[in-house]
Amino acid sequence: MAESRREACEATLRHSAEWLAERAQVPVGGRAAAPFDDPLDYPHGDYAGAIRTEYDTKTRRWSINGPTWHAGQAIRALLVAERRLGDPRYREAALAAGEFMLRERLTAPAEVAGMLLTYEGDNVHVNVEVGFEGISGLLDLHAATGEARWLDASRAAVDALLGGYLPDEGLARDHYHVGRGEFVGDPENPNPGRAMLDDATLARLASVTGEARYADLFLAMAERLIREEGPTGTWLRFPPWRPELGRVHGRKSWWWGWPLLAAHDLARERGGAEADRFLAGAIRAAEWYLGGQNLDGGAYYTPDTEGRHNSYGLCTSVAAVSILFWADLWRRTGDERWLPAIRRAVGYLLRAQFAQDVEDAEVRGAFFESPNKPDGSLAPGFQVRDIATIFGIRALDTVLDIPELLAAEGEEWADTTMKW
Repeated sequence: MAESRREACEATLRHSAEWLAERAQVPVGGRAAAPFDDPLDYPHGDYAGAIRTEYDTKTRRWSINGPTWHAGQAIRALLVAERRLGDPRYREAALAAGEFMLRERLTAPAEVAGMLLTYEGDNVHVNVEVGFEGISGLLDLHAATGEARWLDASRAAVDALLGGYLPDEGLARDHYHVGRGEFVGDPENPNPGRAMLDDATLARLASVTGEARYADLFLAMAERLIREEGPTGTWLRFPPWRPELGRVHGRKSWWWGWPLLAAHDLARERGGAEADRFLAGAIRAAEWYLGGQNLDGGAYYTPDTEGRHNSYGLCTSVAAVSILFWADLWRRTGDERWLPAIRRAVGYLLRAQFAQDVEDAEVRGAFFESPNKPDGSLAPGFQVRDIATIFGIRALDTVLDIPELLAAEGEEWADTTMKW
């Protein structure tokens, strides 16, 4: 009997959650128990609970990049898996990731106490933007457990990052230099900072605490983001990457475009005239993903402003966040145009997962992020990144709640080469 769409999505989600908790996550015993390369020599301590972020199937070596904020994003997926599958081990894994994050915080000076050590591109600067992306996982732990310590940690981390807020700009400084104890800009940013809307963390914190100041700053940065839009639906003027390179980070329109829906909701609650502008901005960002989708549902990581891209630059995490974005708009608007795009992306996502009998046990159940460039061999391999599986879990969970996507009749998951 053929596997139903629901069964396929559930099985794929289950195997990906197993990989995230059992392969990618560092167990008790830390790095000795789960080895990985650390090319930037991060000054972290015990890695137990952290996520090994990258694996190359060619070299069969693990490495790590930005482990603190990746742990926060992993928490989000692990709690989704616990809710969907009813398996308590995923809450345990999420709690372990949260404990790792709590160990990696500044305690001094007092004005930044509680700041998460969200190193990424080097081992000197806290990256403020990805800090907000990590904090959202702590907020999820608070929602799941009801334990005040997760909310307290979230608030302290946000307050520390907001020490770099620039009220005259509606932006926040890009980085915090830990050694010098000061907020600094980014040499690749022509602006003095960025609009820190990522994961709508400030809006979520405003909702759970009732403190309007977080919503005020969120809306102020959303206003600045709308003014800085370009090309339509994305933001070339903000890092990563210098604007003159003309290359767009594939998840930019997710990190900044999707939160405009939260800005719309906040503005509407307040009776603000800008609510419609925020919704329109979010739709343009979602349309940017529509324009970049392949016939079979895939997407690329670094297209230029005209949509051209590297031949081997496929990016599974971009396909997954597109599903999340389009599904939210479908629920809000009922606009039918989002459903075919979601179907295509799901078709791609299901085929981006490594099978349970693949030779290399390190990748069973994981989604590949991108193919390696050809190297003259029969098997150049794949880059496996935790972020592809993290967003893949969340995307499949979302699909399972949309009956229109699970019906057997109608359009196939994907076009041409990837028929269901």
